[in-house]
Amino acid sequence: MPVIVLVGCGLAAACLCLTGVAAGAYFYLRGRQATSAEPTIEYVLDASPRMESPSSSGEPRIVVARGVLGEIVRTADPRLTAGLRVFGTGALPQGCEDTDLVVPLAASNQGEIEGSLGEVEAAPESDSAVAQAMVGAIRDMASTDGPHSIVVVTGGADLCNPEAGELIRQEAQRAGIELRLFVIGFEVPLDEVEAVKAFVELIPGATYTDAPQAAALRTALVEIQTEVNRMAVEAFEPVPGGRTGANACDHPYLPLRSGASWSYDSSEGGMTWNVTSAGGSAESASATMAFSMPEVTFTVNWICSSAGITSYDFGSISSSVFGEVVTLDIVNSSGSWLPPAESLVPGYSWSNDYTMVVSSPFEGASVELTTTTSESWSVGGMETVSVPAGTFDALRIDGTSTIEMSGFMGISVPPSTTSQTFWFAEGVGIVRYTSSSEGYSGHGDLTGYSVP
Repeated sequence: MPVIVLVGCGLAAACLCLTGVAAGAYFYLRGRQATSAEPTIEYVLDASPRMESPSSSGEPRIVVARGVLGEIVRTADPRLTAGLRVFGTGALPQGCEDTDLVVPLAASNQGEIEGSLGEVEAAPESDSAVAQAMVGAIRDMASTDGPHSIVVVTGGADLCNPEAGELIRQEAQRAGIELRLFVIGFEVPLDEVEAVKAFVELIPGATYTDAPQAAALRTALVEIQTEVNRMAVEAFEPVPGGRTGANACDHPYLPLRSGASWSYDSSEGGMTWNVTSAGGSAESASATMAFSMPEVTFTVNWICSSAGITSYDFGSISSSVFGEVVTLDIVNSSGSWLPPAESLVPGYSWSNDYTMVVSSPFEGASVELTTTTSESWSVGGMETVSVPAGTFDALRIDGTSTIEMSGFMGISVPPSTTSQTFWFAEGVGIVRYTSSSEGYSGHGDLTGYSVP
């Protein structure tokens, strides 16, 4: 179980959008599995008077630490049991015992922690009882099954107990838990850095990272939270490899099974997605999906492997009035469109790139347009989403797509960037999506689905 002490201081599926006269498809998702384990994380914030000193950005260190920690808490896996402890706020009259569990340990309480962080203020008078706060965190976690971790971000050394390291080691041993302790020094004065390192070195399994400014603090916490989230995924993983489908395209969070269908109410009108065929093995498979909108249909051919839904290719776009109006051909691509579910934990990020040639008949000839797309995606946290099809526990994926077009009558079109957010539910797929770019805003909500 992880404890983060601040001292001192997704695609998993596919999302589809048309660009110009063509269409692109992107799906994002991530899986959540049932478990009886209890990975636990406790965030501990240093709010002693020293945190009122200005940071390198000019803001008080307490303000910077609260903001960065709030960002990280939002990316925590909601299956984690989490809590928030502070010290040095003046809550207790005895400065060297001044530590308080502000948000008790509970599952899926990241929102409460983030809200409480905004109310933490540094005390005008108190001591910096770093070790006592960590002892309190260990005792908080002693009744949980784990795995257990502590992350400490400190603005300086412990000013109360010269034997801080030994005190923490003994408490962990007495509690009978195996701790992973991460200590981050946020703009620690040079004359205190060695003191912090010294007590960390006495604690088995503890590591120290120096964060001389907010960017370094953020980087260190992102890496730690990502590792903790992976521990949660391992604890909740019911099946080795995380894949339960009959073939590689039957992804836990985008089940491309023959006969599966999804209907959406979108800003473009009603839309239906149907998997017309799917087959293969766990190592290599393919699936074909038909997309229907008012008066327009098009197809996507997916390629899947043990690495996830690795690629897709478009067929054509057809109109009920004009027949086939556009053919789409992916000429090169890199990356995976949908990494394996076990990789899609909060904080995970990746990029995808592909080049597509769009061909359309025009006065007896074929007009071609080449589009180059670069995508960047990151996995957010789990959220409860209510749509016409029901209420789902869904993973949020945020990303951007930058598209460049050239070739049409020798004209190059300036790049355009679209921001997108998708929510994916286990065993269902995309339940909601939003997208926006200059002069455009779109959305879609799931109205019905069938996954055989």
